Amino acid sequence: MSLFSKIFGSGKLESPTLEKQKSHIAFVLLENAALPSGDAIMASFEKYSQGNHKLSISKDTDSEASHDVEEHVLALTLDGIGSAFVALMDLPIPNGEAESNFPLSVSSFSENSGLKLHHAHILVTLMPSAEADPIEAMMAYTSLLAAVTDASQSVGVYWGNAGATHTREFFLAVASEHDINPRILLWNGLSRAPESGGKMSFLSYGMNQIALPDLYLICNANAASSSFGRFFDLLAYIAARGEAIPAGDTIGSTAEERIRIKYVKSPADKNKIVWKVEF
Repeated sequence: MSLFSKIFGSGKLESPTLEKQKSHIAFVLLENAALPSGDAIMASFEKYSQGNHKLSISKDTDSEASHDVEEHVLALTLDGIGSAFVALMDLPIPNGEAESNFPLSVSSFSENSGLKLHHAHILVTLMPSAEADPIEAMMAYTSLLAAVTDASQSVGVYWGNAGATHTREFFLAVASEHDINPRILLWNGLSRAPESGGKMSFLSYGMNQIALPDLYLICNANAASSSFGRFFDLLAYIAARGEAIPAGDTIGSTAEERIRIKYVKSPADKNKIVWKVEF
């Protein structure tokens, strides 16, 4: 390192160190205000977890008041993952927040796609234990969200930490695949923006949920369709890897392709560091 760099710094950003998510929060959007039964959620959970996680419902049978509480709140345990709550809210998400985040979901890209109106919602939270693996916690939480969505009169899922609202049909179709590659579409919102020189960019929102940085990808505008697929492939790759790619390392889909990884301030939030890839 030169003397100038030692005094003033090299200006090169390294991959950020992110903490494990202390809680996961999402909202199942409802046509009618009704909380599905614990048995219905359990049955759906078996379908979406494919036996990879165990869910149990906690019930307090010592008081008459517990029955009234169960109509609005369920306490659950995900074995080896943490504790969760499912709570009915008899009102829509305020200020149109869920609707405004629909364009950040991949489900909005279909020409025939639209988000139906909701009149109530179910809050679904998970508090992972300190020992829980972030990816396993996300997989289990996705299965739980799918179970509540499937068992209720839902129209969509607003995943707050991903900044995206997915339609019911899209969420359940993707969640039925118990692999990281498809489910990464649910864990992240996606924004698109034009860049100079006939290029465009994709930016993810949500990788911090698994203690990883978001991706900022720049590509030629005429190659946006193929780059879109590579964008999510890269997110799935670092999710499976479990750690960020070091600054300066290269990636490529062939032995000859060498694309160098950089870390920059997010174009959407200067307080966040994202990894940048340019094709």
